[in-house]
Amino acid sequence: GIMDTGTSLIYGPQAEVMKIANSINGSQYMDYYELIKIPCDAEIPDLEFHMGGKAFRVPGEDLKLAFGQYMCFLAISIMNLGGDEDSEEIDPVYTDFNREVRNEIKNLAGEVGDSPIPSKYRFNTWLLGDVFLRTQYCVFDYDNEQFGLAELKEELKKK
Repeated sequence: GIMDTGTSLIYGPQAEVMKIANSINGSQYMDYYELIKIPCDAEIPDLEFHMGGKAFRVPGEDLKLAFGQYMCFLAISIMNLGGDEDSEEIDPVYTDFNREVRNEIKNLAGEVGDSPIPSKYRFNTWLLGDVFLRTQYCVFDYDNEQFGLAELKEELKKK
Protein backbone atom coordinates (compact mmCIF):
# COMPACT_ATOMS: atom_id res chain seq x y z
CA GLY A 1 0.00 0.00 0.00
CA ILE A 2 0.84 3.66 -0.27
CA MET A 3 0.72 6.01 2.72
CA ASP A 4 -0.26 9.49 1.56
CA THR A 5 -0.70 12.44 3.92
CA GLY A 6 -1.95 14.49 0.95
CA THR A 7 -4.96 12.22 0.42
CA SER A 8 -8.02 12.41 2.64
CA LEU A 9 -9.69 9.09 1.89
CA ILE A 10 -8.76 5.43 1.48
CA TYR A 11 -8.66 4.18 -2.12
CA GLY A 12 -8.47 0.55 -3.16
CA PRO A 13 -9.00 -1.94 -5.98
CA GLN A 14 -12.48 -1.83 -7.47
CA ALA A 15 -13.43 -5.44 -6.69
CA GLU A 16 -12.38 -5.17 -3.04
CA VAL A 17 -13.97 -1.76 -2.49
CA MET A 18 -17.23 -2.96 -4.03
CA LYS A 19 -17.25 -6.00 -1.68
CA ILE A 20 -17.05 -3.59 1.25
CA ALA A 21 -19.72 -1.32 -0.25
CA ASN A 22 -22.05 -4.23 -1.00
CA SER A 23 -21.84 -5.33 2.64
CA ILE A 24 -23.52 -2.05 3.65
CA ASN A 25 -27.29 -2.10 3.08
CA GLY A 26 -28.43 0.77 0.89
CA SER A 27 -24.99 1.67 -0.50
CA GLN A 28 -24.81 3.09 -4.03
CA TYR A 29 -21.77 3.96 -6.12
CA MET A 30 -22.15 7.56 -7.29
CA ASP A 31 -20.21 7.89 -10.52
CA TYR A 32 -20.64 11.66 -10.51
CA TYR A 33 -18.73 11.93 -7.21
CA GLU A 34 -16.63 8.78 -7.56
CA LEU A 35 -17.78 7.94 -4.04
CA ILE A 36 -20.12 5.43 -2.43
CA LYS A 37 -23.25 6.92 -0.89
CA ILE A 38 -24.40 5.15 2.26
CA PRO A 39 -27.34 5.62 4.62
CA CYS A 40 -26.30 7.97 7.42
CA ASP A 41 -27.46 5.42 10.01
CA ALA A 42 -25.49 2.57 8.41
CA GLU A 43 -23.39 0.34 10.64
CA ILE A 44 -19.95 0.17 9.04
CA PRO A 45 -17.66 -2.67 10.08
CA ASP A 46 -14.09 -1.94 11.13
CA LEU A 47 -11.50 -2.20 8.37
CA GLU A 48 -8.17 -3.94 8.91
CA PHE A 49 -4.99 -3.69 6.90
CA HIS A 50 -2.22 -6.21 7.52
CA MET A 51 1.34 -4.98 7.13
CA GLY A 52 4.54 -6.53 8.40
CA GLY A 53 2.60 -9.29 10.14
CA LYS A 54 0.53 -6.82 12.20
CA ALA A 55 -3.09 -5.75 11.83
CA PHE A 56 -3.92 -2.03 11.75
CA ARG A 57 -7.60 -1.26 12.37
CA VAL A 58 -9.70 1.69 11.23
CA PRO A 59 -12.92 1.88 13.29
CA GLY A 60 -16.09 1.69 11.21
CA GLU A 61 -17.34 5.03 12.59
CA ASP A 62 -14.24 6.70 11.06
CA LEU A 63 -15.21 5.38 7.61
CA LYS A 64 -18.34 7.54 7.30
CA LEU A 65 -18.30 11.06 5.83
CA ALA A 66 -21.38 13.10 6.67
CA PHE A 67 -22.39 16.12 4.62
CA GLY A 68 -25.25 17.53 6.59
CA GLN A 69 -27.82 15.33 8.28
CA TYR A 70 -29.01 13.26 5.32
CA MET A 71 -26.07 12.75 2.97
CA CYS A 72 -23.29 10.35 3.91
CA PHE A 73 -20.51 8.66 1.97
CA LEU A 74 -18.08 5.84 2.63
CA ALA A 75 -14.53 7.15 3.23
CA ILE A 76 -13.29 4.34 0.98
CA SER A 77 -13.42 4.65 -2.79
CA ILE A 78 -12.18 2.98 -5.92
CA MET A 79 -8.64 3.84 -6.94
CA ASN A 80 -9.20 5.36 -10.36
CA LEU A 81 -5.82 5.64 -12.02
CA GLY A 82 -6.86 5.60 -15.64
CA GLY A 83 -6.95 2.58 -17.90
CA ASP A 84 -9.33 -0.34 -17.85
CA GLU A 85 -9.74 -2.93 -15.15
CA ASP A 86 -10.90 -6.46 -15.83
CA SER A 87 -13.45 -6.63 -13.03
CA GLU A 88 -17.18 -6.27 -12.71
CA GLU A 89 -18.85 -3.14 -13.99
CA ILE A 90 -20.06 -0.54 -11.54
CA ASP A 91 -23.71 0.36 -11.75
CA PRO A 92 -23.64 4.13 -11.33
CA VAL A 93 -26.59 5.97 -9.84
CA TYR A 94 -26.98 9.51 -11.07
CA THR A 95 -28.69 11.87 -8.69
CA ASP A 96 -29.18 15.61 -8.99
CA PHE A 97 -27.09 16.88 -6.04
CA ASN A 98 -26.27 20.54 -5.89
CA ARG A 99 -22.95 21.94 -7.11
CA GLU A 100 -21.88 23.08 -3.63
CA VAL A 101 -21.94 19.51 -2.26
CA ARG A 102 -20.05 18.17 -5.30
CA ASN A 103 -17.37 20.83 -4.87
CA GLU A 104 -17.08 20.08 -1.15
CA ILE A 105 -16.59 16.39 -1.90
CA LYS A 106 -14.02 17.07 -4.62
CA ASN A 107 -12.15 19.38 -2.23
CA LEU A 108 -12.05 16.56 0.31
CA ALA A 109 -11.31 13.66 -2.02
CA GLY A 110 -9.25 15.47 -4.66
CA GLU A 111 -9.31 15.19 -8.42
CA VAL A 112 -8.30 12.12 -10.41
CA GLY A 113 -5.07 12.66 -12.32
CA ASP A 114 -2.08 10.87 -13.79
CA SER A 115 -0.67 8.15 -11.58
CA PRO A 116 2.90 7.79 -10.35
CA ILE A 117 2.10 4.13 -9.54
CA PRO A 118 3.66 1.58 -11.94
CA SER A 119 0.98 -0.10 -14.06
CA LYS A 120 1.56 -3.58 -12.56
CA TYR A 121 0.38 -2.26 -9.17
CA ARG A 122 -2.51 -0.07 -10.31
CA PHE A 123 -5.31 -2.53 -9.66
CA ASN A 124 -4.02 -4.32 -6.56
CA THR A 125 -2.76 -1.42 -4.45
CA TRP A 126 -4.39 0.50 -1.62
CA LEU A 127 -3.75 4.20 -1.10
CA LEU A 128 -4.12 5.01 2.59
CA GLY A 129 -4.85 8.65 3.25
CA ASP A 130 -5.74 10.61 6.35
CA VAL A 131 -8.74 8.42 7.24
CA PHE A 132 -6.23 5.63 7.94
CA LEU A 133 -3.20 7.66 9.04
CA ARG A 134 -4.99 9.59 11.78
CA THR A 135 -5.81 6.29 13.51
CA GLN A 136 -2.12 5.33 13.78
CA TYR A 137 1.15 6.74 15.01
CA CYS A 138 3.18 7.27 11.83
CA VAL A 139 6.91 7.85 11.42
CA PHE A 140 8.35 9.02 8.12
CA ASP A 141 12.13 8.47 8.19
CA TYR A 142 13.35 10.11 4.99
CA ASP A 143 17.05 9.72 5.81
CA ASN A 144 16.78 5.94 6.06
CA GLU A 145 13.92 5.66 3.54
CA GLN A 146 11.65 3.95 6.06
CA PHE A 147 8.09 4.27 7.21
CA GLY A 148 6.80 3.02 10.55
CA LEU A 149 3.36 2.51 12.10
CA ALA A 150 2.16 1.87 15.64
CA GLU A 151 -1.27 1.89 17.21
CA LEU A 152 -2.33 5.06 18.96
CA LYS A 153 -3.12 4.85 22.65
CA GLU A 154 -6.88 4.76 23.27
CA GLU A 155 -6.94 8.24 24.82
CA LEU A 156 -5.40 9.72 21.65
CA LYS A 157 -7.70 8.07 19.11
CA LYS A 158 -10.54 10.61 19.15
CA LYS A 159 -8.64 13.86 19.71
